[in-house]
Amino acid sequence: MTSASLNIGYRTPIEPPIVNIDEPAMLDIQWNDKFSVGHERIDHEHQVFLDLIRNVAYAADHHFPQERITRLLEEVRKYADFHFYSEENIMLDNDYPDYEAHHREHKLLLFRLDDKLCELRKGDIGLHEIVQFLFEWFALHTIASDRKLANHVLKHNPP
Repeated sequence: MTSASLNIGYRTPIEPPIVNIDEPAMLDIQWNDKFSVGHERIDHEHQVFLDLIRNVAYAADHHFPQERITRLLEEVRKYADFHFYSEENIMLDNDYPDYEAHHREHKLLLFRLDDKLCELRKGDIGLHEIVQFLFEWFALHTIASDRKLANHVLKHNPP
């Protein structure tokens, strides 16, 4: 994998977004066992990711300065990229048969996040829409794709 392929979809550094702070962003997002995939490392990284989403929602609801919100969104973007790379290493280490499809899903999710962040910068969407997108992405991807990966790893490497 080349270094260029690691940045697919990542167009430009995040610029300060135009944030409509009148819109509510906070969701009641709590870690729940339904998000657990049964793989300690993946579950830990998912808990961190969920906490980052909560930080963005909190910052929006408490009218943090745009510069701080920008940094939080950049942290989410960078952590998502790290987490996907980490998961893909687990896939490769365990001869995961759906690696290519899962890898493409990761690239698509990062591309969609970059698009949402661009829309936010232009003022086309509000911060609450970013939070909603992140949580839905987290919940759906975790419950479907990541659970399938964890089941494969546990099946081939019982505790």
